[in-house]
Amino acid sequence: GDEPARGRFNIQSDASLPSLGDGGTDVMNAKILVVEDDPATSRMVAMALKSAGYEVEAARSCQAARHAMQRNPFDLLLCDLYLPDGTGLDLLREHHVNEGAAPVVMFTAQGSVETAVEAIREGAFDYLAKPFKIQDLLSLVDRALEASRQGEGSDEESVRSGSRESILIGNSPPMVELYKKIALAARSDSPVLVTGETGTGKELVARSLHQFSHRRDRPFVPVNCGALTETLLESELFGHERGSFTGAVASRKGLFEQAQGGTLFLDEISETSPGFQVRLLRALQEGEIRPVGGHRIIQVDVRVVAASNRDLQELLELGKFRKDLFYRLSVVHLEVPPLRERSDDIPQLANHFLQQSSERTGRQLRISPEALQALMEYDWPGNVRELENVIERVAVLKTDLKIGAEDLAFLQPSQEPDDLSLNELGLVEREKIVEVLRECSGNKAEAARRLGIERKSLYRKAKRLGIDLEKVS
Repeated sequence: GDEPARGRFNIQSDASLPSLGDGGTDVMNAKILVVEDDPATSRMVAMALKSAGYEVEAARSCQAARHAMQRNPFDLLLCDLYLPDGTGLDLLREHHVNEGAAPVVMFTAQGSVETAVEAIREGAFDYLAKPFKIQDLLSLVDRALEASRQGEGSDEESVRSGSRESILIGNSPPMVELYKKIALAARSDSPVLVTGETGTGKELVARSLHQFSHRRDRPFVPVNCGALTETLLESELFGHERGSFTGAVASRKGLFEQAQGGTLFLDEISETSPGFQVRLLRALQEGEIRPVGGHRIIQVDVRVVAASNRDLQELLELGKFRKDLFYRLSVVHLEVPPLRERSDDIPQLANHFLQQSSERTGRQLRISPEALQALMEYDWPGNVRELENVIERVAVLKTDLKIGAEDLAFLQPSQEPDDLSLNELGLVEREKIVEVLRECSGNKAEAARRLGIERKSLYRKAKRLGIDLEKVS
């Protein structure tokens, strides 16, 4: 496979595995083909599936998988994306030529929006990010077999990957999960709400939704709602008639009309006024707009993607955001993970931004392993945007061609917390981590999940706070 599995999977005892009849599928007779070239991953997955009562056969290549499928019918295929003699997508295409083909679950540690879109377009039941918990895999297997028994399948018609490259970067599990959700959401015209901290790349998610949808050849029109007053925003979005206000010397099409057939991206939707929210809701519900100062009704066909870095649920409770608009906008909700929760992506992102800088300046800069380590140990409150700015800053100021850890010495956490001293904050954080570890009986993966951080972040925090992870249980 694309990543060794040693130490990556949480295989629990047989007593904690799902009961064999949970999904209504006769799993005792279910045959599963595991297509994975990494011996450790293949062995661990097969062992867990056999423990759960499934009949399992393993293949290490596309050719071996084809031979296995010629010899025996299978009820489910678990297939790695990258194999020595091809890809899981190749097998998926060949397999789904046959009517009534068994469901296929793809898994990978090297995902992208393109592969997620292609897998779903070709009929994959699901797309799972490595590393994964065996318990999650078993649950997914049960759902796939149940869906197959009931005759459900993926909609293969409405997603097309095209030939364009993804604008999102990262292979971490949170990003692969996001890619899968983008691929699924791209199939429909339903409104999407994208949330996440400042600098996480919400507009890139919106652009990816557009890029992989059937609207991709029509306009993508972004607007920052927080940068305009209510009057200007209404004029921008809905257009205006000549003479409708001072300075309106000519009629003007609004962004809804300019985005006809495409996607309208409303950034900072949380900053809009109640009056504007009423008009936007009507446009979404009725598919029609009326220019400011006009009487004519204009029909519009636009997919709306909205974004916010604020907690809209909190704004709902405060009465600052309309509930009906919130429910209309959040038919699909995508949460973009902060950079600190996907630190494994930092080297790839840093090298991407460095390459961009090199192309602009004509200087081929390199970044040392020590500098990459320093980047990965920083918490990045400004997320990917801050990382991009840091790389550009260092690249501009470097006189030689190698970026070292000393060039990043300015990346220091704040020494002046607002309410508590640094020592007090450390004690609070330490107590919380120890408390969660004890609740999880020392299970570090589960503790990291409950704390909302990656396992690697847990190790870093434990080292900084003097917690011996092996002794806490």
